[in-house]
Amino acid sequence: MPNTTFIWKYEEEDLLGTFTRPLPNLYLTNWLPQKALLADARISTFVTHGGLGSTTEIAYMGMTAVMLIPLFWDQRRNANMLARHGSAIVIEKYELANSTKIAEAINAILKDKSYAMNAKKLAEMLVNQPISAKELMIRHAEFAARFGRVSNLDPYGRRLSTIQYYLIDIMFIVAASLTTVFYLLYRIIKALLQIRFRKRKCD
Repeated sequence: MPNTTFIWKYEEEDLLGTFTRPLPNLYLTNWLPQKALLADARISTFVTHGGLGSTTEIAYMGMTAVMLIPLFWDQRRNANMLARHGSAIVIEKYELANSTKIAEAINAILKDKSYAMNAKKLAEMLVNQPISAKELMIRHAEFAARFGRVSNLDPYGRRLSTIQYYLIDIMFIVAASLTTVFYLLYRIIKALLQIRFRKRKCD
C-alpha cells in the first residue's frame, strides 16, 4: 500500500531488524500521544488489538478502526461492539499472517465512507447521551449516601459459595449421571455378548 502512510508504535526493539530496507511510507516510533493522534483530522483509521482504553478513545473520537484483535479477555467484545455500529472491521488473530486480508480491510475502511459516517455518528451519540457518565456517577453516589446499602440491589451471586458460583455441584451430578449411564450400557452390552457367545457354543 505505497499510497498510504503508516505510523507504527512498537515496544520491542527487535522489530526494527525485521525491515531490511526503510519504507518511505512507514514511520516507526516507540511512543506517541495516542489521544492527540486520534484527534488529528489527517488520521484515517486506527489499527489496534481492541483494548478497552483504545476502544473507548476510538468511539469518542469518531475514528474508524481495523481491529487486529481478539488476543485476550474482553478484547473480542470491545471489537465486536464497534463492528456492530459499523465503524470497525474485525480480523481474527489467526489471520494476522494473511497480508491480503489485512490490506483488504484497510482499503475497505479507507474507501467505503460509511465506516467514517458511522464512526462520527457513534461519537455524537456518546457526547449527547441523555445522562452523562459523570452525572450518572453523582446520582448513584447521592443515592448510596441517602439510603445506604439496599438489600434488593445487592447481587445474590455475591453470597454464593465457591461450589455454587462455579456450578461444581451441578457438574458433579452431571458427571456422575453420565458415568452411571455409560456403566449400565457397558454392562448391558457385555451381558448381550455373553449370551450370544453361549448360544454359539451350544450350537
